This record gives sequence, structure tokens and C-alpha cells, in this order.
Amino acid sequence: MRKGLLPFCMALFLAAAAIAVAVPDRAMAADRLLVCGVCDKSFYETAVKVVAEMNLADKVTVKKSSCLGACSQPPVIEFKGEIYTAMTAEKLKALLEKAYP
Repeated sequence: MRKGLLPFCMALFLAAAAIAVAVPDRAMAADRLLVCGVCDKSFYETAVKVVAEMNLADKVTVKKSSCLGACSQPPVIEFKGEIYTAMTAEKLKALLEKAYP
């Protein structure tokens, strides 16, 4: 029983180390830009286009979301924990330029 304990512990340690190396640090992970898909179905494509034009695809991931709770002023996005309403491509560019100077 004890003979198998050392290899098992070593395998467990190596697996944990491999996971720690494979999972990127939060600081290195891309920020999520959530676009409310309920109140405006067309702004998602606009957001993807703006992120691509600004060469931020490695820093920002655009995703469709369920309701973000501000349907009275669409399009609505969430970025870095903040909700933004009445978004336009120009407003999104300004927001991203501020976040990634």
C-alpha cells in the first residue's frame, strides 16, 4: 500500500503544477465586453468590428449576453463591471481607447 503512495503524490503534484502553468493569470486573460442581445441584436457585430479595427482582439472578448437590465436605453454593454447605455461605435471606441491607451 505504501509503495504506491510516493508515485501517486508525485503525479498529483505534477498535475497541479501543470494546471497552474496552463491556466493564465487573470491579468493576462482578455476582458469581456458583454453586449445585450435582448434589447439590440445588431450592436454585437458593431462591437466585434470596433474591437478588430482597434487590434484589441487579444485583450477584449466580445460576447452576447442576456438582459443587462437597462433596456430603456439600448444598445447596452457591460465592460469591466460597468454598464454603459445608448452605445454607438464612436462611444465604444472612446471607451476602449481610455481602457487601453
